[in-house]
Amino acid sequence: MEIVTVIRRYSPVWIVLSICLLLMVGCTSTVPRTPDNNQSNLDLASIPLEQALSSGLPTIAEFGRGVCVPCKEMKPILEELAMEYEGKLNVVIVEVDDHMDQTRQYGIMAIPTQIFFDGSGKEVTRHVGFWPKEEIIEQLKEMGIE
Repeated sequence: MEIVTVIRRYSPVWIVLSICLLLMVGCTSTVPRTPDNNQSNLDLASIPLEQALSSGLPTIAEFGRGVCVPCKEMKPILEELAMEYEGKLNVVIVEVDDHMDQTRQYGIMAIPTQIFFDGSGKEVTRHVGFWPKEEIIEQLKEMGIE
């Protein structure tokens, strides 16, 4: 089969849908959430994004899902940052399944996506995927947050 025939047969819509399906399958897990899985008592998903953005403090908002593997890897990092920068920085997890309007509003195309906002609620930068703590701290320093 010629490549032109393949491209005509499989329209870009099907290609995009296939990629989305692969991303969703890659973000599923069969590991049950139990206290034995080192789950912290911090519930960063319970903090409304609007409240954090109107507080006057810079904010990191991560858009993700509780079953997404890189999202689960980011959770302890975000919890540590919330404790280490308490009073200087808001850290919020936005569950995309629960907040579809915000997910669309901020143009989230893949998870996890971390968005940094300044104290006035203006987006400074964003990152998609797992982000090591050291690199997040560098971004915070660039924003003047020590």
